[in-house]
Amino acid sequence: MRMPSDLISDNLADNLMESNPLVSIVIPTFNRKRFVCEAIDSCLGQTYHNCEIIVIDDGSTDGTGDHLLAEFGDRIRYIRQENQGPAIARNRGIREARGEYIHFLDADDQLVAHKVETCLRLFLQRTDIDVLHTYYQFVASDGRTHIETSAFPSFSDDIFCELLRLTGNHILISSTMIRTAVLRAIGGFEDDPDFRSAEDWDLFLRLASKHKFYGLNDRLVYRRMHDDMLSDDRLQGALGRLKTVENARHYGWERCMSAEEFDRKLAARHHVVGVNWWKLGNRGKASYHFHRAADLYPREARQRRLFAWFSRFLPHQSMDLTIALARGIKGIVGRADRPKIT
Repeated sequence: MRMPSDLISDNLADNLMESNPLVSIVIPTFNRKRFVCEAIDSCLGQTYHNCEIIVIDDGSTDGTGDHLLAEFGDRIRYIRQENQGPAIARNRGIREARGEYIHFLDADDQLVAHKVETCLRLFLQRTDIDVLHTYYQFVASDGRTHIETSAFPSFSDDIFCELLRLTGNHILISSTMIRTAVLRAIGGFEDDPDFRSAEDWDLFLRLASKHKFYGLNDRLVYRRMHDDMLSDDRLQGALGRLKTVENARHYGWERCMSAEEFDRKLAARHHVVGVNWWKLGNRGKASYHFHRAADLYPREARQRRLFAWFSRFLPHQSMDLTIALARGIKGIVGRADRPKIT
C-alpha cells in the first residue's frame, strides 16, 4: 500500500489547481522563539501556496509574540492564550482553522517544500483516507545536520489494533495532514490541561477507531532534536501513556485483545509511572501505582507488590536490587506452576 511521492500521478496537478483547497497549518508554540521562525518559514516556502498559518502561542514568556508579529505580520494568524498544554493549543487551532485540511507542525520542526502539495495530491487520489502521515528526518539542534533515523513505521488502512498494541505513539504529529471535518467530528484532542504528553497517541487511536490512515514513505519533515524537548520529560510521558491506555477503554479495544491482555497493558503503564515517581523521590505515589499494577494483573502481583514495598521504604537506588528479586520470584513461581512429569 506504500506509494513514493514521485509515483503519484502528475495528472492530479490540474485537479489540484482547479479545486485549490485551503490548508490550515497549525503550529502550537511555548517558549520556542529560537525555533518557531524556521518552522513558519518552511510553511511560507511550500510549493502549494493556498495555506493559512495559524500560530497558537500557549503563554510564552520569551517574547515570542512580539518577535513573530514583527517578523511575519499578517502573513500568519497569531493567537495567544494562557498556558494550557499542546493538546488545548492545537484544539484552538482546529477551531480557528478555515481550511478543508489541517496540517499539524510542532514549533521546532520544519516541512520540506513540497510536503503540503504531496499530501494534497494523495488525498485527491485516495478519497477513502482521512489521515495521512509521512516519514521524517531527524536533524540536530541547528535544524540542518542529519541524524540517523530509524526505519519508517508505516501505518495504513485500518490500524486501530496495531496502534493500541504499541507502548506509545509512533506517528509524528508534525507529519500528519487530516481532513478538518473528521478532526472536528471526533472532538479534536482531549481537552485536558494535564494531558501534556502522548496526547497525539490518544488522538490517533480515536481517529483510527473510525477512519483510514495512509503512511507515505517519503522524508518530508525535519524533526529537530534538542535539549529542551517536551518529549524528554519522562514522568509526563509515562503519565500521558497511562492516560491514553485508560482512555482506550472507551475506544473499542475489545476487537483487538482479551480483557486480560488489556489489563496487563494497563498494569504495565502503571508500573512505569511508579518507577518514574520513585526516581523523583515521591514514594507514596510510586507505591500507589505499583499496587494498582498488582491489582490489575494478578499474575504479576507478587513482583509489583515487592516494588511497592521497596519504593515505600527505600530510595530509588535500590531499584536494581528490586528488579533482581522480582525476577527471582517470577522464576520460582514459574517453576512451581509447571506441571510435574511423572
